[in-house]
Amino acid sequence: MLAWMFYAIMVSLLLSVGAFLAERAARLKQAGTRWVWITAIVASLVLPTLMSSVTFEVPDVLGDQVSSKIVALRQTTTLTLSPAVWITGEPEPRSWRVADETIRRLWLGVSVAMLLALFASGIQLAVRKRRWRRETVAGIPVYLTADVGPAVVGLLRPSIALPEWVANASSQHQTSVLAHEQAHLDARDPQLFTSALALLVFMPWNLPLWWQLRRLRYAIEIDCDARVLRAGVDPAHYGETLIVVGERQSAYIGAVAAMSESKSFLEERIEHMIRKPVRWRRLGAATLASVSIALTAVAAQVAPPNADAPAPVAAAQPKQERQEIKLPAATLDRYVGTYLFVDGQVFTVTRKGDGLQSQMAGQPAVDIYAESDNAFFLKVVDAQLVFADDGGPASSVTLTQGGARFILPRVDEASIAQAKAEIAARVASNTPAPGSEAVTRKYVNAMSAGSPNYEDMESHLAETVRTQLPHLKQTMEFLGAIKSIEFVKVGDGGWDVYRVKYANGTLLWRIGLAPDGRIRYSLLLPDA
Repeated sequence: MLAWMFYAIMVSLLLSVGAFLAERAARLKQAGTRWVWITAIVASLVLPTLMSSVTFEVPDVLGDQVSSKIVALRQTTTLTLSPAVWITGEPEPRSWRVADETIRRLWLGVSVAMLLALFASGIQLAVRKRRWRRETVAGIPVYLTADVGPAVVGLLRPSIALPEWVANASSQHQTSVLAHEQAHLDARDPQLFTSALALLVFMPWNLPLWWQLRRLRYAIEIDCDARVLRAGVDPAHYGETLIVVGERQSAYIGAVAAMSESKSFLEERIEHMIRKPVRWRRLGAATLASVSIALTAVAAQVAPPNADAPAPVAAAQPKQERQEIKLPAATLDRYVGTYLFVDGQVFTVTRKGDGLQSQMAGQPAVDIYAESDNAFFLKVVDAQLVFADDGGPASSVTLTQGGARFILPRVDEASIAQAKAEIAARVASNTPAPGSEAVTRKYVNAMSAGSPNYEDMESHLAETVRTQLPHLKQTMEFLGAIKSIEFVKVGDGGWDVYRVKYANGTLLWRIGLAPDGRIRYSLLLPDA
């Protein structure tokens, strides 16, 4: 979370500089500038979110078959452009994730507080408006106040608020003030600024966003000045009015588009109004715009913390329909029997009419369908069975499912009975297998760190973990740091069950060991 926040701030900084240059380019061409800053604010919120999370499917229309692949936007970025990498040398330091939950809660708390403050400000303004007098000044309906304004107040139905001194001012000053506030109303400036302020609720900690909001407020005023002058108001009278208004600061009334500003900003506005066109303004505008675009492109290349994570895996080609065939009864009979999945768990193949069905211990029986002399497939799940066809009873069956491959040897009833008796004894003693706890602690800690120790697993399990690693990483990152690992019991299938408590949840890990001490079986379940 902390690494992502640094990433978002860096993106916002680059967009801020780019927007500042774009604003200068627009001013050289005497164009409006408020659109520059509202675009920068939206981009500063949307770009980090999209680059971190969005993936899209790219069709390969040039291939023999229509295929596609999944591309993650984060993988199009440049990992060297990452604040976390600059600081620690890695995209998302594990030490930074310790306080993730605290940061999330603080973020949520500040966002809620800011949202409540906006609502409170609106309610306070509505209450204050009840005390203002409704009058008509120079033919325009306004609210007359003691010390508020000139300003446009309100969001859904904004109105002009004028202090009483404006009503008693000269007609020239009244005309200039009302023209300015009416220009705000016509351009919907109050709604624009309030919407931009509301967007900051999503990232209240992002300081560059607050600077962008300040620049938006300035741009709104400068654009408004330009519209007033284009409408025919005398520049000298208008500038004089700005100075008079600047000397009489309005009382604070919340986030509204107001004519009353600091003296330093009034000077900037007046200088902008009287500034003559620059001789090389077209070249200057083009240069500034080009640099602005370049900075925006650099912002899009900053790598989010998960930039090194693989993209989701999609099928390279659409799944083809498997063709079911019929086999002779003698062939089917060679495959009927009992096969050992893992210690104590049997996989049974039986006849069903002119076909076969299979059943894993503890699961319902399902039909299997022949697609060649010794290969079968399942329809209820994407799985395939290939029997070792030696001319007699099959010595083994290979099960392929979910990217994993298991070889199940044929066993007789006596062997199964002995294995079950041994498991029953272990369940009764409720004692973990020798070395199970040490192997489990090493395995679970490695999985939590996102770096599985494949040498401690049998090949089929290692293949499965490699396939599911992106999903496992996301799960482990969400759960957070490990708090404790404790043995719970020996399960019915002979596996050892461990309860692992994380910072953000608890899981049960089923672990089954092979005779050589490697992990043969692993499954994680929620702790009921």
